Amino acid sequence: MIMYKKLLFTGSMLSILILTFSTNHIMAQNVTTNASNTAGNMTTSAAQAASKLGQNASSVMDKAADKLGSELGRLKQNMSNAGTELGQNMSTVGTDLLNKTEDAAKKVGNGAADILSNISGEIKEGINGK
Repeated sequence: MIMYKKLLFTGSMLSILILTFSTNHIMAQNVTTNASNTAGNMTTSAAQAASKLGQNASSVMDKAADKLGSELGRLKQNMSNAGTELGQNMSTVGTDLLNKTEDAAKKVGNGAADILSNISGEIKEGINGK
């Protein structure tokens, strides 16, 4: 009977030992699987965050480019308006200058005619002996 107890005890110990190793092996597999899943989830999250960051940066750049284009368009229009107004002002100044030059020329011409008339009148007086 002692032999039977020893055999039973040895069998029980072997069963417990096998059960312990099997459980440890299964738990190790679960830990490895969980670690792998966690790493995969972290990689996916990082990729999604990077993608979202890229989309946000692209959106910001698009809005900035639109704003810059709009402001450049307004600047172009303002410059065009200023050029048109300057051209109109220069045209007015040119016309005024020509009119004043014409008036001055008429005055000079009238003055010259008066002088010539006076000279011819004096010559006539000189000839007639007044």
